[in-house]
Amino acid sequence: MAQFGYQILGFGSYTSAGGPGIWANVGDTISSNRYMTVIAGNASAALIFGGANPNTDVVETWNGSSFTTLSETLANHVSAGAGGGTQSSAISISGTRGGSNSTGCEKWSGSSFATADALNSVAAAHLCGAAEDKDNAWACGGYDGGTVAKHEIMRSASWTLQSTDMLTPRYYLANNACGSSGNGAAVTGSTGSRSAKNEEYTYSSGSSGSWTTNTDITTALDENPACLGKTSADDLVVFCGEAAGGPDGGTYEYSAGTWTTGNTYPQPARNNFGGGPTGNGMSVGGYREDGAGYIDDAYSFTRAIST
Repeated sequence: MAQFGYQILGFGSYTSAGGPGIWANVGDTISSNRYMTVIAGNASAALIFGGANPNTDVVETWNGSSFTTLSETLANHVSAGAGGGTQSSAISISGTRGGSNSTGCEKWSGSSFATADALNSVAAAHLCGAAEDKDNAWACGGYDGGTVAKHEIMRSASWTLQSTDMLTPRYYLANNACGSSGNGAAVTGSTGSRSAKNEEYTYSSGSSGSWTTNTDITTALDENPACLGKTSADDLVVFCGEAAGGPDGGTYEYSAGTWTTGNTYPQPARNNFGGGPTGNGMSVGGYREDGAGYIDDAYSFTRAIST
């Protein structure tokens, strides 16, 4: 397991991995008020697609200063899925497609989406995942009428069901950029009630790998809190979601086995997925329960160390 050390800031205060990170409004909004939108890329260059209010097939690009809605769309109206990658090579994984949970996936090669290899078993919504590009990814857990324990690894554009189930099956997990496809994190979520579990999967080859239990997150969350991190399950930023008292705007930075509470997200939103590395990530849309409803705002997250 990779370990990311601590940086000492002024007056002897310690903060994990160069944090706490800073949230900033990016100065533009996505094309509609919605939530559960997948983000591929980072806060400098991203592709965003899908989401709900209602379920949509929309695809947008982000160039660091503005969003552009493309004429190309997903083949299905997709929400509550997983995915990621880069602006030029991305994947949309599972979720609700055309009104029902699906094993379907779509891949982006820089100009359009096409059908990708379908998952073997994980036809679920509210799962978690990670993806380097359109051909290498991880999909884990979720809800298909019950809590899903299965997870799958994609290598060279082909999915393989893993032989070991999740240690703690969950749905509504922290989602979108949950480490790498070879070292992914299943953090918080629901077993039927909120769970603080933080477990990582290290892939070996084929259908083999191993699960490790890490330090529980300090606040148990569900309703798909967002996650940033593109390299390792040992360096993550988890934020928003819903805690026992309602939507939680907290930012929780994880490094070297320790959780640190960072700066509060600018809005008390939930189901606003995260995308990108821990020092150059972004989040879009979401839902507020204080009367504001669905939102179209977008925020970047930056800090000194980024993985």
